[in-house]
Amino acid sequence: MQEVYYVSNDTDNAESFLKKILQEWSVETMHFYKDTALQEDRCKINKGAFSFSILRSIVINILHLNKVQNIGRKIVDTTQNLAEALMLFSMVRLDYGFIKS
Repeated sequence: MQEVYYVSNDTDNAESFLKKILQEWSVETMHFYKDTALQEDRCKINKGAFSFSILRSIVINILHLNKVQNIGRKIVDTTQNLAEALMLFSMVRLDYGFIKS
C-alpha cells in the first residue's frame, strides 16, 4: 500500500480537502481518456477545436454511463458500426432519461 501526502495552506477541513483532490483527479481521468482513447493531443484541428473537445467529452460520458469497462476498445469497435454507436446512445436515453422521447 502506498501513502500519499498533500501539502497545502488551505484552511478547510479534511473532508472538503478530499473532495477537492477527488475533483482534480476526475478531471485528470477525463483528460487521460480523451488523450489515450480519442487521441486528442494528436488532433491537428485548428478551427472548432473546442467544439471537438466537447464532443469527445460527451462520447466519454456516454460510455461511462453505459458502464463500458474498456473505453479505447469500445471506441475502436464502434468506429465502423453506426448501429452499435447509436445503441449506446439509446441505452443512455432508456436507462437514465436524459433525453425526452
